Amino acid sequence: MTSLLTSGTKTNPLHLQIADLLRERIYSKAWPPATKIPSEHELVAMFSVSRGTVRKALKALVDEGLLVQVHGKGAFVAKPSVSHASGDRPLSFAESLRQQGMDFKTHVIEKRVTVPPVEVAHGLGLAPGDPSLFVRRLRTVDSAPVLCQESWSNLIACPGLADVDFTKTSMFDAVQQCSGRRISCSHMRYTARVAGKEHSALLDCDETAAVLVLEQKICLEGGTFIEWSTTWFPPGHVLTGVVAQPH
Repeated sequence: MTSLLTSGTKTNPLHLQIADLLRERIYSKAWPPATKIPSEHELVAMFSVSRGTVRKALKALVDEGLLVQVHGKGAFVAKPSVSHASGDRPLSFAESLRQQGMDFKTHVIEKRVTVPPVEVAHGLGLAPGDPSLFVRRLRTVDSAPVLCQESWSNLIACPGLADVDFTKTSMFDAVQQCSGRRISCSHMRYTARVAGKEHSALLDCDETAAVLVLEQKICLEGGTFIEWSTTWFPPGHVLTGVVAQPH
């Protein structure tokens, strides 16, 4: 990772560059919750920087709630502390934008068939080495970004999904067409995160901006998990919903 660092400046100091790289490891699930990250000594060697610089980077992530430091043991990826139930209806943002009469465009930033991270594979019920489809899409309205969505999809349950043109077809529609089954429910979790270098560029916001992130694990009829998605919203965007009290 050392090669990803640039010379530190007042506006882009080394400790923030390191924090960005570590943050993306957490956001991408390369380091799932409860993972022990490399020690201070290992990070010093990895980035060829001082221990003080590493400590500043770790403190930034601790302050954001992404890391937890345990005395004598090191730093660990924080476990989700709060979950909010939002009902069982999966969120299709393409359909939501259509219902609001918004003329949106979908830009496919990345699309590849690959082996997913271990946590994602487990969540989708895939065996080690099973391929999945990773797609990163950016949706814009009047050229302004309204969301960035990254999804891992179960290709075993949904053959042919990798051949779909997602600039024209929504993931929800494609999944139901390719699997021959309806989407039945989703498990949702909302979190607040700092945008970071990569997502701030996509969402056209500051790197330190607080953004809303929604994670969904989407299930087909019959209980098969078909998709694990993460949706990033620019600052100032909100999600609303109605939950009915069961009788």
